Amino acid sequence: MADHGQPQPDDVHGGAGVGVGAASSSNATAAGGEPINMQRVQQDHQALTWSRVTTAAGSALPPPRSGAASVVVKGRLYMFGGYGGGTGRLDDFYSFSFDTCTWEEVNVLSAEKPGCRENNGVVIGDSSRVYLFGGYNGTAWLNDLWMFDIDTQRWTCIQESSDPHSHSTADDSNSALGDPPRPRPALGSTVPSRRFGYVSVVHDNKFVLFGGFDGSRWLNDMYEFDFRTNTWTEIHARGQLPSVRSCPAWAKDETHVYIQGGYDGVERKADFFACDLKTYTWTEMPCRGTPPSPRYFHSCCLYGNKMYAYGGYSGSERLADMYAYDFETNHWSEVDCTNGECPSGRSSLVAQVYENSMYIFGGYNGLTVLNDFYKFRLKPVSVPPPALVQDLQRLINRPELCDVTFLVEGKEIHANRAILAVRSEYFKVMLFSGGMRESLQSSSDGMDSGYRPPIELKDVSHPVFLKVLEYLYTDSVSDVSLEIGVPLLITSERFMLDRLKALCEDSIRREINVDNVIGIFIASHRHNAIGLKDIALEFILKNLNDPTIMVGLSDLKSEPDLLVEIIKRNSTSQPTTPREASHQPAGPFGNSSEWSGTRR
Repeated sequence: MADHGQPQPDDVHGGAGVGVGAASSSNATAAGGEPINMQRVQQDHQALTWSRVTTAAGSALPPPRSGAASVVVKGRLYMFGGYGGGTGRLDDFYSFSFDTCTWEEVNVLSAEKPGCRENNGVVIGDSSRVYLFGGYNGTAWLNDLWMFDIDTQRWTCIQESSDPHSHSTADDSNSALGDPPRPRPALGSTVPSRRFGYVSVVHDNKFVLFGGFDGSRWLNDMYEFDFRTNTWTEIHARGQLPSVRSCPAWAKDETHVYIQGGYDGVERKADFFACDLKTYTWTEMPCRGTPPSPRYFHSCCLYGNKMYAYGGYSGSERLADMYAYDFETNHWSEVDCTNGECPSGRSSLVAQVYENSMYIFGGYNGLTVLNDFYKFRLKPVSVPPPALVQDLQRLINRPELCDVTFLVEGKEIHANRAILAVRSEYFKVMLFSGGMRESLQSSSDGMDSGYRPPIELKDVSHPVFLKVLEYLYTDSVSDVSLEIGVPLLITSERFMLDRLKALCEDSIRREINVDNVIGIFIASHRHNAIGLKDIALEFILKNLNDPTIMVGLSDLKSEPDLLVEIIKRNSTSQPTTPREASHQPAGPFGNSSEWSGTRR
């Protein structure tokens, strides 16, 4: 069967549900070379059974569809749009509660909402925001971007499609109905072309997409949308980049996205790739054993140390087979799918993992668009994911659970002495040595009353100290912007927290540009952030002829050694600009502080 071009049943019936996205119960790590224990593989597969999902009385299944977009958030499966057969493309929005086994149509409170479409991706931005991009509406491929807030039940159009056929269902008066203004992508932002059948995941507060089909070309480009800046950026990926394709199956763990199969306009694929989402480096995965046959419009999910691939379209039939890839052995094996009440072969299905089961809804069996609902039990017992880090983080600033109070910028912050002392030598000395220990153990009149006066911390801001506590309790730190990254780096040096300091360096270096590099160079030098300093220096040398850099060099008046270092490094390295260091513009040197080199 031909694909795309003139749309055929499967290319227009979509595959939006094929990527399970973040549906993984634990990290998957690639290794290999060790012998295969086939008995263990068989035992692992014995627990795998199909069953039809029984919904609660009075809860009707959504109408038939294929190519719907789906995501799991807060114990609910959300499903948008798809292709309904005779009803055409859909714009309805449903959710399924795993706790109560009930379906309901989402009560959207905004006037505007995405138009009809299928074969588009939807991802989780955070615990309450869902993002939807592009797709196909029956006449055109789209590249609009929408956000749905689960708490407020409102859609917001972040970016309108460049296609004239894809206007939203809202009229021009939606702002009068209380809808918030639309945050547009930043000027100069590189917006992906219209497409469907692409890979979509979220990593590090960014919506990442790969490949797809734009109506005339199969693609293997990559883009990221930063939720914090509303900016699209094209990604120049490295390594063994997959060839052009649409409608592969994909799944994501905490560090990688994995894609398998797809269609490139000529042939169906059976290859298997992983992309490191921190470096955007692709690797073709080693495949031993019996891999899936070439296919597309199939589904994929991660569970434990395995990835499962199910169904799809081979070019001649809709498939009902399943394969498991073991990341410890790099081995594919076919899974016996004949146990229980088995679904028919299908493509373009919704597939998501919740607890110990993969749930599938609908799809296309070659004759009919479906709305049946099944689950595939992946493990006999559902073991919840680890929650220690989240539980520890909830201790921060809980007075009833804490035993030490800090006063920072006039505000009290509550913490636990034992955790701080175990994690930091600085706080161990502060809290358990000499007079401080005694003052913490008794009140001012010498009687033990349980009262402990707050410890005032100077030269640190309230938000920065909260970030320090986040690190001490969880060994990580989130959302380190440039504004907080530099003072947090300085504070981490003061508190002798080497790992936090390195995390700050890594976050800051990602945001270096011509406007802030001089300030970062000065701050990293003053606080012995050697790695960050080298990165800033290399950036300066590569952009030495930029007018902003040239003017910014005047801020080095307070650090003449740094200016000398730039000149020496530039003279000993291969020239990267047409100017020599001696031709830098002279000018007045302004007063410089640790952050004065940053221009906004």
